[in-house]
Amino acid sequence: MKKLLSLIFVLGLLPLFAQNLADDDVRQAASDALVQAQKAMKSAPFGNRTVAILPFPGDSAGFFTGKLKNILTDLGFTCIEGKEDPMWDEIIREVAWDERKSDILDSSTLVKFGQLKAAQILLYGKIAAVDRNAERTYVEIELHATDLKTKQHIWGGSFAARVYKQKDVQGIISLDNNLRMLLKKNFEEAKNSLTLPEYAGKLNHVKSVAVTPLAGDIDEYLTGLAIEMLTATSHLPRHTKILSLAQLRDEAKNDPSVGDAVLYGAVRGLCRTDAKETAAADRKTMLETSTVTADVQLFIEDLKTGNILWSKTVTMSEPVTEERPMTAEEREKAHKEFREGIGDDSIEMLVNKWHLILLGIVGIVVLCFVGVFIKSYLKHRVVR
Repeated sequence: MKKLLSLIFVLGLLPLFAQNLADDDVRQAASDALVQAQKAMKSAPFGNRTVAILPFPGDSAGFFTGKLKNILTDLGFTCIEGKEDPMWDEIIREVAWDERKSDILDSSTLVKFGQLKAAQILLYGKIAAVDRNAERTYVEIELHATDLKTKQHIWGGSFAARVYKQKDVQGIISLDNNLRMLLKKNFEEAKNSLTLPEYAGKLNHVKSVAVTPLAGDIDEYLTGLAIEMLTATSHLPRHTKILSLAQLRDEAKNDPSVGDAVLYGAVRGLCRTDAKETAAADRKTMLETSTVTADVQLFIEDLKTGNILWSKTVTMSEPVTEERPMTAEEREKAHKEFREGIGDDSIEMLVNKWHLILLGIVGIVVLCFVGVFIKSYLKHRVVR
């Protein structure tokens, strides 16, 4: 059932992706995701063996195939055109959608590709997610490489990128203390939901939870927070270092020790608005105020049944104010504006409110006299 639902989801996603790929924001996000893949592929154990690229499902224009060819060439790997082999088209026709499962290729499928004469490694992938809203576009892809001789999965991972559409919003590529604190709040809220009655019962049998890197994570910081979150519960986290959900599911079929369940997810949004600067009251520092937003999606899946036992999407947005010393020019400008503001306000007040000011002064003087009189009177009565 899980495989069937996965197949239906991907097949439903393909026309949407093919249509959206014509849009600049989707193409940019997809290209940025491939940049992340290229960084990871540097350490792929391809060596001098030849690599053939299986066409991406739904990529009729060959966008991903062309990009991956360039990546392999730039990294010094040997990329060949699979379609030049006379067996290629025949194998592609034989490999039906239900056989490929848009997942790790099974042994029977790999046997068919093993008939290729020139290819030694098969590189393939899928579009895991395309998520667009008014603020940003999120694209996630998954890549895998299999040794056709040994039928072993030798490399893979999930790679994601976000493109923000508004000019005053920037995607965050490095984490500062303010953002780290916000992300900790995200995971604290997620941890609290694990204990809710509607989830606690489903998670009773889960002792160990394998954790895959969250898609779109920066330096796996959020993956670390996910592990930290689980350590505060009765579920024992396992950081398996397996880079993709599909590969972990495949490993779990043959090795139950992988875990009872798997935690995975994606960082759908991570951005900051342009900072607005204002001078502090002391006219010595500048206040930079911006809004930081984080949108994290998390799931825990039973590795035996494929059932989703828990899911949580946490979106948080908080204003952040930072101080920095004013430059000499900024200090001079702030003092000048203060002096000019005081001068203008004083003149206007004196012109428009002179009678009230005079009345106030007279009132203060009268009160002083009254106070002195009362004091003298009381002192005289006490002496007598």
